[in-house]
Amino acid sequence: MSASEKYIPVEARFASVDESNAETFVIGRDQCVKSFWDTLKSGSIRVLAERRMGKTWVLHLALARKPEWSLPLFFNAEKIDSAPQFVWELNKELHKKKLITGTWFNTVDKWFDQFRRTIQMIQGQNLGKFTIPKIDPWESLLHHTCNEFVKHAREKNPVLIIDELPYLLDKLIKSKYQSDAIQLIDNLRDIRHANPNIRMVFCGSLGLHVVLSQLKEYGYTGTPFNDMPPFDVPPLEKDQGRYLAGCLLLGEKLPLTDIDSVAIAVSEAGSYVPFYIQHIVKWMRSNSIPDKPWLPQDALSIPDIWFKSNDDPAEISYYDSRLDSYYPVDLVDKARSALNVISREKEGMTLDDIVNLARHQPKTLNCDMEQCSRVLDILHKDHYITMQNDRWRFKLDIVRKWWWNKRGKYGV
Repeated sequence: MSASEKYIPVEARFASVDESNAETFVIGRDQCVKSFWDTLKSGSIRVLAERRMGKTWVLHLALARKPEWSLPLFFNAEKIDSAPQFVWELNKELHKKKLITGTWFNTVDKWFDQFRRTIQMIQGQNLGKFTIPKIDPWESLLHHTCNEFVKHAREKNPVLIIDELPYLLDKLIKSKYQSDAIQLIDNLRDIRHANPNIRMVFCGSLGLHVVLSQLKEYGYTGTPFNDMPPFDVPPLEKDQGRYLAGCLLLGEKLPLTDIDSVAIAVSEAGSYVPFYIQHIVKWMRSNSIPDKPWLPQDALSIPDIWFKSNDDPAEISYYDSRLDSYYPVDLVDKARSALNVISREKEGMTLDDIVNLARHQPKTLNCDMEQCSRVLDILHKDHYITMQNDRWRFKLDIVRKWWWNKRGKYGV
């Protein structure tokens, strides 16, 4: 079988993926999507995975293959800055997809028009001079909106897929609107309980456990997601990774010694993650030498070339910078020290070894077993590390290599 028969040519520089083109561009996620719908049929879920794992692409492929029993809506909350705006944008998206009636949308439009005029009226004014118009709270509007979605779905299950919800909640908390963050997650939970037919999918690279940890500092003790079991989006299987790499290599028409062996090397170098596989092939395209075919060992060495330069084409430094953005101040140094230690060994280390070696680093001389266990648990929930055979190891070897080259071997 020739390469052109085995692989489908796909350019590594393809445009963004949505429901309309997911069948063409999302490769190797068939079983993941099937499992997604099988799990969702029983109830709402949280889609978990680290950044760049391809969660959103999986969701778009799932939308392209929606089963007959479902009526889904994909809603991206990344650019939303407030709880009322969340309700407004949700209604606009539902109306755009014709999943609520025009009559209801007009009601919502009037609500927000009054809401905007009220805000304009009180900004910069002495409130004692005005009679503030009474309007229903946004929480009530959110309930009615979801009820309208349920009503429109009729015998089907309405599915509300909210991408980047944790990111929105984090923005609310950092903007001192933590009460709105609490109200939003509590009301979404109330809606699920009041409407047994509705399904919700919460997704985002920032873990919901990080958000709950932040809200606990304000006295919040709720468990708003305990009715939503986790659904993991893993790296590709080895055969799937090889196939994706082969499709990209063929699409870029790169000179190769043997497409199968180079595809295997590319997928291994990228830790079987579609995003990293794509970036390795893009780098190969930009650094090809005429009449010099790529060897498997050339492909395997590409991440090492990245890590020894000042470039970060695959944006792996995010794993480091996010610690300062989302972790409690007292845990940042401990988390970095633990990752420094674990990055030494591909097969990972035992808890005892991690604690002992962390104590030799300047910022964690007093780290004890209990503190280290707490940090490792958080890093595990955040998909940095995993445990195998009683040894903690990086989940992705490409991240481990980056960490060792940039931080681990220097102990910083």
